[in-house]
Amino acid sequence: MEFRTNDGVKIHYYDTQTAGQPIVAIPGIGGYSRMWLKVAQLFKKDFRFILIDPRNQGQSERTYQGQRISRHALDLAELLQKLDLQQVIGIGNSMGAANLWSYLSLFGSKRFCAMIDLDQPPKMIRDETWSYGFKDLTWHNYPEYLKVDFGNPFFARIDEEMFDLARQEARDFPYQPSDNYLCLIDHAHQDWRDVLIDIDIPLLVLAGENSPLFDYHFALAMQELSPLIEAKIIANCGHLIQAEQPREMYDEVMRFLNSYKGSD
Repeated sequence: MEFRTNDGVKIHYYDTQTAGQPIVAIPGIGGYSRMWLKVAQLFKKDFRFILIDPRNQGQSERTYQGQRISRHALDLAELLQKLDLQQVIGIGNSMGAANLWSYLSLFGSKRFCAMIDLDQPPKMIRDETWSYGFKDLTWHNYPEYLKVDFGNPFFARIDEEMFDLARQEARDFPYQPSDNYLCLIDHAHQDWRDVLIDIDIPLLVLAGENSPLFDYHFALAMQELSPLIEAKIIANCGHLIQAEQPREMYDEVMRFLNSYKGSD
């Protein structure tokens, strides 16, 4: 499925079109939808599961336009409006979580009831105010450091069938990091702590204990920003929690959602 944004870019998305409360999932930069296959199968029993391919990746259009997080948030807003979604559970891996926070800062939480962050701190650059950034990124080496090949984001073995499907997707729809370099610069520059301090919906932060990109202690620091933020560490897991530990992710999200409903 696809739609055209108000700046004319084709955005592709998957939609189970099943009954139930909507979940809208957003991959990280360069991520492929097939890495969400196992998680989508778990959630679609009780939820309508929707996955968006951000511009410049997956089956969405390659374009020079909109290489900034705010434009990605607007793409999300247009999809929510197109599908007329309410009471949405937003799930973002890596930069996908930043897209959700950007949406909150621009449009508020009206369409959402909860959000889940998969291994993304609110601030990427380490400095005297924040110790848990992206690897060794500081103001001294930003943005040149972002050109480095950071290698494999996995830690745990990924289901072979799902991995093969993701590799085929990558062959059919190749991703070029240069297409998104300006977006990565913008992503790394952001600090979402002001948004999270004032968040008015529950946020679950899941951090991979063995993530090669982030120190998992960032999740515990985020928990201190607001009483609506809860942190959990996923053992034997790297950066792609949805692909490496789909069952554990599903169980934690369901526990979180059920506890939230129980407190209503």
